[in-house]
Amino acid sequence: MNQDFWDELAAVDQQVAAAITTEHASLDEFIRHEVTARAGSPLPGVILAAGLPAQDSPTSRAARIHLATAVVLLDVALALHKLLLLQDPAADTLDKSLVGGTVLAGDYCFSQAAVAAARTGNPQVVAIFSELLKELSEVHLRHHFEERAERLDDFPLLFHSGALAGAVLAGQRAGEQQQTASFAASLASPATFPTPDERVQPYQHTRWLALGERVVSP
Repeated sequence: MNQDFWDELAAVDQQVAAAITTEHASLDEFIRHEVTARAGSPLPGVILAAGLPAQDSPTSRAARIHLATAVVLLDVALALHKLLLLQDPAADTLDKSLVGGTVLAGDYCFSQAAVAAARTGNPQVVAIFSELLKELSEVHLRHHFEERAERLDDFPLLFHSGALAGAVLAGQRAGEQQQTASFAASLASPATFPTPDERVQPYQHTRWLALGERVVSP
């Protein structure tokens, strides 16, 4: 059963690789660097675990892979735009081409993430994705203008909303969706990856356990 999970993770990697391939080598380089830096991230696995329904089908599988791809691309886009915050706009040495490339790369990933979310074919999932993008944008703006020193961590929101959308794809009831999202959010920065509890569906436990093993022993 876990082989299906690993195959889906590989499919997400393939979709992300296809999505970030452009006709511009320099743009590709910006994006590939951030994608590579996220190799082994638990984020896509969280989506694929939360999105597993009691009765799976090829359509359900395709939808959750598209969703996982969308959230991964969103994470990459956010990372690229964060690089701009490290630049001093008043500095004489500011590399305008570097800034321009970073902006283009980030915007491109945002657009590809939106395309992948739309491919789920689920309006509620697209709405959750849009709200997630809005929330993250607001958090980034507040963090920037308040000049906070601590590192901005997007994972709690990405895990929560990504799992919520996955639970919608899995056909869970509203209360179950929130429980799944709550469990996923608790995994954003754990000291140890916890075992699945009563908040997630029993038929998903194998995937959550496999994900935990992958995170603890990559």
